[in-house]
Amino acid sequence: MEKMLSALIVDDEEKALELLKKLLEDTLHFSEIECASSAAIAREKLKRFHPDLLFLDIKMPGMDGFSFLEELQKDNYRVEVIFVTAYDQFAMKAIKNHAFDYLLKPVDRKELLDCILQFKERKQEPELLNRLEKLIHERDSNKLRINTRTGYLFIDPSQILSCQADGNYTLLDLGDRQHLCSMQLGVVEESLPKSGFVRLGRSLIVNFHYIIRVDRKTSQITFEKNNHTYPLKITKAQLKELESRQVHEK
Repeated sequence: MEKMLSALIVDDEEKALELLKKLLEDTLHFSEIECASSAAIAREKLKRFHPDLLFLDIKMPGMDGFSFLEELQKDNYRVEVIFVTAYDQFAMKAIKNHAFDYLLKPVDRKELLDCILQFKERKQEPELLNRLEKLIHERDSNKLRINTRTGYLFIDPSQILSCQADGNYTLLDLGDRQHLCSMQLGVVEESLPKSGFVRLGRSLIVNFHYIIRVDRKTSQITFEKNNHTYPLKITKAQLKELESRQVHEK
């Protein structure tokens, strides 16, 4: 029999709280749903209630969602968090706070269901993921395993144009797509091949193989990959380091 989930919804807007509760009930995946109109009430509920998912609003009076999550992390309280907010500008901060997902109000029924199904798959199939990792590694040991906020992915390092530090995270730019990984730049650097990749200062690694143009006036380099060009703005210090390394490579 499929295991049912439990949830705690934290939102100071009563209508939004009731709507989300109804949407969760309609999915038929929850056996228990509790609600709290503030972070303080939610904290009291969590002393006796240990939900699988915490649906958390961001802008609330008293203590906002991020501050509440920070308090839970200080207490080593572990729960998967899905931010539910009317503001889209906090998505990157939510990722850095290891949120499982980020939903915008009004919550879309299909997006909510997809999010819940993804959570159940990750929760119920850890052995499958381990077997998948082993299989991929055996088939192509040249690929890098990159940790993300929800798991990991495998990337051919030869496809990477640049790696840019973002706090404790690193943005991997492959030209046609980007991946934010939950690894510091130094950790990523250790996994990269020694040939072609050059560290420029504390925050950037570039792949020499794709650089076709350097513009000193605008401090911009241009990569070319698969007949497409991708510009990247860099600092004067990074430009100077790049040119000195080019001389050294020669």
